Amino acid sequence: MIYRTLVPLRFLSMFGHFLALVLFVLSRKDNVIVSLSFDYTSSEFDEADSQMVAASFLMLACFIIEAVGFFGGFSMFVAGLALLHITCHALGSILLSLLVWQKWHYVTVWYIFGFLSALPACCEIGAIVQVAGLKKKRW
Repeated sequence: MIYRTLVPLRFLSMFGHFLALVLFVLSRKDNVIVSLSFDYTSSEFDEADSQMVAASFLMLACFIIEAVGFFGGFSMFVAGLALLHITCHALGSILLSLLVWQKWHYVTVWYIFGFLSALPACCEIGAIVQVAGLKKKRW
């Protein structure tokens, strides 16, 4: 009965976080310009923009790992992991949207990545290894 709620919530929160990531990618230059000093150089802009691109690609890689684990059925019915994913993706989508909307400093995206994208991806890798590598049945 609990899975009738957790599985759709996990999918919707992951999809919302992905949409916030797309919004972030499309508006990354605005965040970089606002974060730099008034008389920034092109090298400063390029360095900050490359950090934003790197964070975007790493977040996308985490989403791919989580999608493989979720849609592959490796962690779809693990209640504790689902709650972690729902919490992280809901907070991630809210914070990424606020980052874009309120023009936060571009370094903030690394904190969002570390706690709300990389952490669930590492847990997902652990679930995939347990099921595929160690042949542990979760259901």
